[in-house]
Amino acid sequence: MITLKNVLRANAVSCIIFGLMFLWAPLEIALFLSADDPAPELVLFLLGAVLVVNGLHLIWASAQTPPNKLLVLYFSFGDLLWALGSAILLIGSIWVTSIPGVIATILVSTVVATLGVLQVLKSKEL
Repeated sequence: MITLKNVLRANAVSCIIFGLMFLWAPLEIALFLSADDPAPELVLFLLGAVLVVNGLHLIWASAQTPPNKLLVLYFSFGDLLWALGSAILLIGSIWVTSIPGVIATILVSTVVATLGVLQVLKSKEL
């Protein structure tokens, strides 16, 4: 069953996994996304730190009974910003130019946007 708590927790797991990847291997990820124009390692490292903190915040929010509606909308806004940012990077051929990088970016941003939309829809049940 799809519940708001489950969606928030799935989002948290996603944030923490990708955050740890960005913290652990920023150069490798940058080169996977684009050998020609890789993102600066520091950008990915900092993004990783933000994602881990966001993931922990999502876990905390999902433990609230019920989750705070404004907080859920805040997370949803962040998810939609991630998807928009990914689209801008793809359209502008900025930091994401390899075929595997483009495919991965499209897949991840689609999942993130879906989580954001589900959070909005499920927050209406609060």
